[in-house]
Amino acid sequence: KQGTRYFFILFLFACESDKGVTIFNPNPEAQISSHSDGDEVLEGYVITLRGSASDSNNTYDELTATWFSGTEIICESSVPQPDGTTECEVVITTDDTEFTLEVKDDQNATGSDSVTVVVTPTESPEALILNPTSDGVYYSDQLVLFEGVLSDAEDDGGDLTAYWTSSIDGTLMADATPNGNGEISGYANLSQGQHIIELHVEDTSGKTNKESVIVTVGAPNTPPSCEFTAPVTGSAGRVGI
Repeated sequence: KQGTRYFFILFLFACESDKGVTIFNPNPEAQISSHSDGDEVLEGYVITLRGSASDSNNTYDELTATWFSGTEIICESSVPQPDGTTECEVVITTDDTEFTLEVKDDQNATGSDSVTVVVTPTESPEALILNPTSDGVYYSDQLVLFEGVLSDAEDDGGDLTAYWTSSIDGTLMADATPNGNGEISGYANLSQGQHIIELHVEDTSGKTNKESVIVTVGAPNTPPSCEFTAPVTGSAGRVGI
């Protein structure tokens, strides 16, 4: 009986002890793999942030990953891929200096990782008009040659986009595709009058620029005329004089 009493007391103690047991939920882990502190990124360009999410007691589908620039959400919460990876595309501005990947499990335990980057300002592209020129001679019934050169400090010439406009005729060539050196050429008709011709250029980050030239276009060209004013028909003169 005494042994039974001891067993009963031990059983009660064990039951009372169970009431104080706390289940520990470890925080998930986040790691940014695409960038490190001090990496240079270019203003206006799209970058892809990559990272991974993991948890010792949760599967990937019980996690959510959220990307931040500073305190602003740039990619809303989403479930990581089956291998735990997560990505976020963002267009870089001068305010984007710190990126954070935050991972939460289904009990709202949180883990995060951050990187601080250096944003390098980018330059606008340049456009140079070679033709038409302000001193050229042009007629409304003849095609005009349009030539230009595009350049950019960050992009190759062939990656730029351009179009021509006239203050009278509007858009002349909506898609002037440059070659690898940034050279463009094409033909268009211009109405009679004085035109402001503009060559517009845009780089892959969305920055734009333009150059302009004023040209005068005349009426349709006509054949020249000529006539004899001397000697008059039927007149006579001495030989050799």
